[in-house]
Amino acid sequence: MDLTGQSRVAILQHTITNIINHPLLSVLGVFISICIITRIRSGIRFQSTISKGRRPNPAGDTIQQPPIPPYWIPWLGHGANFALGGTDYLTRTARSLGAHGSIYTLWMGNSKHHMVTVPGIERQLISKNAPVTMEPFIHHVMQNFWDDRGATRATDPKPLWGSIHGALSDMLRENFVASAIKDTVKALEHQTWNLVSGARSEVDQAIWEREADVRIVSSQDSDNDGDGCNSFVAEAELFQLVRYFVGNIATTVLMGHDFINNFPNIMHDLWEMDTRFNLFVAGTPRWFPGMIRPAAARERVIAAIGEHHDALFKYLDGEDPGPNWSDMSDVASVIVTRAVEFRKAGASRRGWSTGNGSVMWAMNINSNPVVFWLIWYVFSDACLLEELRREMAPYVRFRPAEDNGLPIKEAPRLEIDLASLWGKCPLLKGAFFETMRIEAASMSYKQLEDDFVVTETDEDAKLLGKSQPQSFLLRKGDYVAVPHGVHQSDEKYFRDPMRFDARRFWIQEEGDEKRAGSQDDPGAARVDYGSMRVWGGGKNMCKGKTFAEREVILFAAAIIMQWDMEPVENAGKWVHPGRKIGAGAVNPVKPVRVRMKRREAW
Repeated sequence: MDLTGQSRVAILQHTITNIINHPLLSVLGVFISICIITRIRSGIRFQSTISKGRRPNPAGDTIQQPPIPPYWIPWLGHGANFALGGTDYLTRTARSLGAHGSIYTLWMGNSKHHMVTVPGIERQLISKNAPVTMEPFIHHVMQNFWDDRGATRATDPKPLWGSIHGALSDMLRENFVASAIKDTVKALEHQTWNLVSGARSEVDQAIWEREADVRIVSSQDSDNDGDGCNSFVAEAELFQLVRYFVGNIATTVLMGHDFINNFPNIMHDLWEMDTRFNLFVAGTPRWFPGMIRPAAARERVIAAIGEHHDALFKYLDGEDPGPNWSDMSDVASVIVTRAVEFRKAGASRRGWSTGNGSVMWAMNINSNPVVFWLIWYVFSDACLLEELRREMAPYVRFRPAEDNGLPIKEAPRLEIDLASLWGKCPLLKGAFFETMRIEAASMSYKQLEDDFVVTETDEDAKLLGKSQPQSFLLRKGDYVAVPHGVHQSDEKYFRDPMRFDARRFWIQEEGDEKRAGSQDDPGAARVDYGSMRVWGGGKNMCKGKTFAEREVILFAAAIIMQWDMEPVENAGKWVHPGRKIGAGAVNPVKPVRVRMKRREAW
């Protein structure tokens, strides 16, 4: 035993000597020790919060700090897990906390970030008396994601949060929505026929066809290489096809035709920078592996907006904007108003370039992927596809080309009644809501301007298995976030949450014996978001909500009615391609290559 003890002492002395003689090992040893100590301390604090952290307040309720799950690295805390895992990490954490998962806290960058996962507490945070603000988070995003170099913070705060930010409210007003939607409908009526044009040469294809690697696999018009043929079968990568098609039209409506013509690759750069949103926001430097290309794409986007606005200001001042900007009259009013207000406020070129660039970015990162996912879910269910086409047929009509007496005829077009699609097609609307629930894991982020107590509702407490609701104290200066995807995938609120149910959001009117709107009479159904607030809520609700809702419905309806498609791989079966984290709706991990053919009548 003595020999063994001496051996152990000798081994320990040898190890310590080696560590002392090797500085890197010393540093590593100290770091590992600190991590272990941090994990033990945070674990003890977590258990204490769960079991002993409650204290009565004068009203007789119990108030406690939200639990902080254990972590290993001081200061950074949960930061790496959050940046890399996103909603999936937040969902796993909430589920692991069980009854204590209504609100929990992540320690990131030496600050507390409270994650709210139940609708009752969320409603309190979007109420008018909640002492919260989005301003610090917006500044953080503009500085880290957009690299505005302090331009937004340097802008006079009164017009910044007044006339400039307030201009976004125009996107909720009927005059903007009506004008933007009218232009979108017109573009779709004429361009959906040429979602895939039939051209074999990339030179003759639209950018969305080139990005989707469109290939004509069979054609009845082989004498002219398939150009202009009316009957063909094509293969394309569906996500890229839809994303670029939607982005091209929507960005044209927002920024004008000249912008897309002068910067045809702007969508590619926008997607490139969006792939590293979480890492940008976390403060990852541009030289870090995997960040160089997104950072370069960001600079190209900012430069494009800058050049566009230089021409816009000349146009507004009555000057010649230059040969590349022959018509600036079709720039959306919200962009014009914000540009003018930025200039009045004395903002720098970098300030208004990044400021309005963020509007263009936000308009595309959510709606475009959602259109793809809605189409994917509809075509993956043959019965749903048939029902939807029957429901939409009166409102999306096919108009054959009229005989103009010329050798080259005009293309057929669609005739779309958007008001009826939104108001009289509950199955389409329900499928859209369900797509948002599953694939749009957005997040609302705010900072507390004062201490604030939030309380679980009776319903939330019951679903969590608690005998009574709990109250939580949130401190001034802390951050509070609502990761909507956590609630949207919670089986306590959405039965069988991973199953797509186009009728999940159909509402049973009070007094009805069965859910409103049967398959035989879908027009009787009312569709409602319920507890899902994927657009946020209160004064900070997404300003583009009204336009984006109509936009998704419009694009999906047109493509579903105009085109037949089936997967090229997986024996023709629709297999979910996986989810890749982005700033808005998730993107597919694997490509979805489909075989497509036009429908020429219905």
